[in-house]
Amino acid sequence: MRKGFTLIELLIVICVIGILSAFLYPTFTGVQDRAREAGVKSVMHSVQTAVEAYNMENGSYPVAAGVTLKELHENYLKVAGVMNTVPKNPFTGKEYTEADSAGKVIYSFDADKNVYTISGFKKNGIAKITELTNLE
Repeated sequence: MRKGFTLIELLIVICVIGILSAFLYPTFTGVQDRAREAGVKSVMHSVQTAVEAYNMENGSYPVAAGVTLKELHENYLKVAGVMNTVPKNPFTGKEYTEADSAGKVIYSFDADKNVYTISGFKKNGIAKITELTNLE
């Protein structure tokens, strides 16, 4: 009676595991991206709350067009004391910077309509996750 596995049996098991992981890897990365996108939405809601607090303090929304979250924070929200720190980007795990493309958050204000828009972007930096406005 033999003990243990033969080399062929071990190779077959390794091949089966490799094939299964090849099928599961794209699914796993997709789940991670969706979780990070949910994190971007959460950051966007925090920014929206800060922008509304800014409006309550100053009687107007931050007047800026196409600015990044970092710039919005430094020039408006931090100065007004409504957001003390820059949120972390769920895709990088670090504070948002000007150079972020994955998960970037962009703020724009249309003074003619008195409407702001906060846009959040996916990992590729092109496709939008969602958009928040003060019309909701």
